[in-house]
Amino acid sequence: MAFTSIKASAKGGKDFEQVPAGVHMAICTEIVHLGVQPSGNPKYPDKDQIYIRFEIPGVKVKWEKNGQTHEGSSTIGTFFTLSISEKSNFRPFLEGWRGRPFTKEEEEAFEVTSILGKLCQLSIVHEEGRDGKVRAKIQGAFGLIQEQKDKITANPALGKPTGPNGLVAYSPDSHDQAAWEKLPEWLQKKVEVRIKKVDAQKAAENVNQAQDFDDDIPF
Repeated sequence: MAFTSIKASAKGGKDFEQVPAGVHMAICTEIVHLGVQPSGNPKYPDKDQIYIRFEIPGVKVKWEKNGQTHEGSSTIGTFFTLSISEKSNFRPFLEGWRGRPFTKEEEEAFEVTSILGKLCQLSIVHEEGRDGKVRAKIQGAFGLIQEQKDKITANPALGKPTGPNGLVAYSPDSHDQAAWEKLPEWLQKKVEVRIKKVDAQKAAENVNQAQDFDDDIPF
């Protein structure tokens, strides 16, 4: 299955059931390039961002849609600046998952969509947001232990996503309407308010000079 290319370079809503705090096996099911997002605060530069979503097969949740009750795996996502520079938060997240540092060659243009469909362990913590609500947050990622690998080898279905959308990769440059329609409305809105390329040069220059910041969008 081919996906749009998303490369990283070194150069208030409804309440949902929270993923329990702790360590959970997860599958990366969605990668969305949001484009250059306005910070809304003059203290912080505009930054090119991505959103990465994971499915947690071991945690089941129920929800209502169109008058019907559905059940499936819990999901959780997080935002990163699209950079694997030494100052970024994305780099240590990926290195913890991979279990090794980036090589000089990989620093030039790491293909972010290469993690789509891959398994990891996520460390989840609960933190209080600026609105006073406690939400689950991804603290870090690391590789599977041998016991987990053995279980997936014995039952490959354990390592496959169960959500209705399968695996989704989207970038505004791809003009992929099918992938666009699979995005929730709140993510579509973030893509729509991105700063267009003609205005993004300053953000590109600042991306390696600023730390990532948290966004209290409910997952």
